[in-house]
Amino acid sequence: MANFPPIKPSRLLWTLLFLGALLVLVNGTVIYAIQTAHHFLDEELGKRFEATAHTAALLIRSDQLDALFPAGADSLRADLDVAMDTAEAAEAVRDQWRRLASGAGASNIVLLDPDHRVVLALRQSMARDAGRATLDEAAFARAMIGEAAHSRLFEEGDTYLKAGYAPVIQYDGRIVGAVVVEGGSSAFRPLEQVKASLYTAAFLASILVVLVGLGYVRTQARLARVEERMNHADLLATVGQVAAGVAHEIRNPLAVLRGASARLQKLEQLTVEDRKELLSMINEEVHRMGNVVQNFLDLSRRPDTEPTIFVLRPVLERSMEIINVELSRCGVRSGVRWEAEDGVCIRGRSQAMHHLFLNLALNARDAMPDGGELTVLVQARKSELRIYFQDSGPGIPRTIRSRIFEPFFTTRAEGTGLGLAFVERIVLEHGGTISVGSSPSGGAQFQIILPIES
Repeated sequence: MANFPPIKPSRLLWTLLFLGALLVLVNGTVIYAIQTAHHFLDEELGKRFEATAHTAALLIRSDQLDALFPAGADSLRADLDVAMDTAEAAEAVRDQWRRLASGAGASNIVLLDPDHRVVLALRQSMARDAGRATLDEAAFARAMIGEAAHSRLFEEGDTYLKAGYAPVIQYDGRIVGAVVVEGGSSAFRPLEQVKASLYTAAFLASILVVLVGLGYVRTQARLARVEERMNHADLLATVGQVAAGVAHEIRNPLAVLRGASARLQKLEQLTVEDRKELLSMINEEVHRMGNVVQNFLDLSRRPDTEPTIFVLRPVLERSMEIINVELSRCGVRSGVRWEAEDGVCIRGRSQAMHHLFLNLALNARDAMPDGGELTVLVQARKSELRIYFQDSGPGIPRTIRSRIFEPFFTTRAEGTGLGLAFVERIVLEHGGTISVGSSPSGGAQFQIILPIES
């Protein structure tokens, strides 16, 4: 059963921090986009009015400048036959500016002298204070040193206005004043609409992130409850597995006890030695059942956890001697062919190997309900000891051989699917391998390979 990882407070904290950072990023992106668009339009409008102011300055002819700035007129120009009247010069310039303003979208064009006095204005809106007007001191100062400039964007009512400055240069190179072109742009109105839309989107995104965060918190709470239920289900499953394992391991000694009990029922036919042997066998298997129960009660350790080096042959022969009673009752003939040195040793636990041999023998018994033959063959190959359990039963189909050692996998209705899983675990604990194939007689063959200890 799946086991979800525990929900840690740090994970929730990092998630909320991520959502907060995402919210800041979204809002920051929106603000940056608005400021970038605003700055772009501001610069474009300023450059346009700078160019318009420069054109307006060039439209003033030198003789018109002499008339508009009589104190600064060149003495050579004073010899002109006809001096242009100041009013006529102003009207002529206004006429030129009027056409320029219409094409450039300017609302007003003003000519200022170095003292900020209004010398000429297309409209009188800028001359608000006793003939003096100042829109932007810095821009005006730059115009008076011969550079075109524009003012900052300023708001008047519901309109955004901008002013471009350009120097007015006399024919001899003198800067006699500055032309100021004032106007607004209709592009700022859509910008305001876009700004409102972006702020609305940012607000909705913020709400969405908050809702996602709240949803995540609620989901985590639900997952915590689901995890608790899953852990409880896992605990119940573990209890079931342990119970099945205990039942399976106890079943083997019970089979031996059942065979011994059947023989003891014919007490008058048994010799004293046979009685002692059967009673010893019963006592040994009862003791083994107690060990099995203790092992499952304390899964963290075994009674003999430290591996030892022991001679294998006596363990195998004793196991087969004990199980032969049950095998004979079921009509199964068994035999051991030992083709290795008598004193061959392995490292591990003799009690575990005893369980292994009993499991394989009883598995062969179950495969031959009508009787048959079981042969245990032991061979030594260099540093390996090979143990074969060969029966004359129907064999194991190739389609299920890859799953035969899986826990709880069984092909018998009354089976638990734990016997061969325990066998594989014991073999692996001893550093060996186990495989299943076909025996020479056509039945099943289990091959166990274990390392030999010197």
